[in-house]
Amino acid sequence: MYTEYLGPIDRENLTNSASSLEQAARKLQQGQIIAFPSETIYGLGGSILNAKTIQRIFEVKSRPQDLPLPIAISNIDQMKFIASEIPFECQCLAREFLPGPLTLVLKKNPRLSSKITGGNESVAIRFPSDPIAQRLIEMTGCPLVFPSANISGKLSPTKPIHVREDLYGKIDGLVDGGETEYGMESTVISLENPSQPLLLRFGVISHRRIEKVLGRHVQIHPIALYKQGSSSSHQLRSAVRLFSSWDEMKIYLKLSSSSKRLVMSGDDSPLTSTCDHFRLTTKNLYEGLRLADRDGYAEVLVHCSPAIGQNEFLLNRLKQIART
Repeated sequence: MYTEYLGPIDRENLTNSASSLEQAARKLQQGQIIAFPSETIYGLGGSILNAKTIQRIFEVKSRPQDLPLPIAISNIDQMKFIASEIPFECQCLAREFLPGPLTLVLKKNPRLSSKITGGNESVAIRFPSDPIAQRLIEMTGCPLVFPSANISGKLSPTKPIHVREDLYGKIDGLVDGGETEYGMESTVISLENPSQPLLLRFGVISHRRIEKVLGRHVQIHPIALYKQGSSSSHQLRSAVRLFSSWDEMKIYLKLSSSSKRLVMSGDDSPLTSTCDHFRLTTKNLYEGLRLADRDGYAEVLVHCSPAIGQNEFLLNRLKQIART
C-alpha cells in the first residue's frame, strides 16, 4: 500500500495548506486511515461510522480487539452524540482544559459501536487543541477514532518520521504538522462514576490541577502507575535505568560491564568522555528513547535531577518504562 504524504502543514495559516487538508478529509470520509498530529502525539484518524475502517485500525496497529479506541471531537456539542451522560464534573473539566490535552472517559451512548469501546460501556473522548486536528475533524463531518499512530506497544510518535518508521505502507496518508506541541500523551480521567473520579493515565495536565478544578481528591488507578494507559509494555531494546545522582551513576558504571550507553539528563553530563549524552526535556523523551533503540544503545542511563523529580508526568513515564 502507498502512504500518501500530505504537507507540510502551516499551523499558523491553515489556508495555505487547504488543498492538503481537503485531500486528507476526503480520504477520511471515504473510510481511509490518515495519521495526523494533535497537540500531544500523532494519532490515526478513522470515521466512527465506518466499521471496516475501525477494524482495519486494530489490524494496522496490531492492537488487541478488547482495547478501546479513543474518539476525537472538534467541538463540545459532539460529546452528546458519543456519551450517554455529561456529568457536572465533566463540564467543570471541559471549561478549564478543553480543547486541550485531556481525555475524558464517560458512559457511552448505547448507539455507539461496541467495537470502538472494546465491548465496554464507557468511551474515551478527546477534544484536541491542535488546529490541524480540529480542522480535519470539522471537514470530515463526524468525530474520528484517534488512537496513537504506532504499532501497539511501541513508543508514541511525536514527529512525522516516527509514524513513517512504524506504519509506512500500512496507512493511506500522513499529514505532516511537524513536531507536536507537548511530545507526550494526554491525561486520562474516568468519570464513569462522577462522585469518584479516577486518574487512569498521567499526562500533560497534572493530577494536582485536576483535583483543584474538581475541588476533591482524585484517586490514582494502579494502571496509571504501571502502564501507559491500557497499552502493553513498550518494546524497547535498550534497558532504561534511573539514577538519583551522578555519583550513583558513576558507581554503577564502575561496577558493571562495558557496553554502549546513552546518558539522558536535563543538565550537562560529567560523563561525556565515556558515554554519549542526550539533553532530556519533557517534550523529547520519546525522541531520545527512539534514538537509543535505532542506534543500538544497550542501556539508557537517566539522571533524575530535582527538576525531573518535580515533573509528575515525566518522572512517572520514566519509572513505567524502566520497569518494562
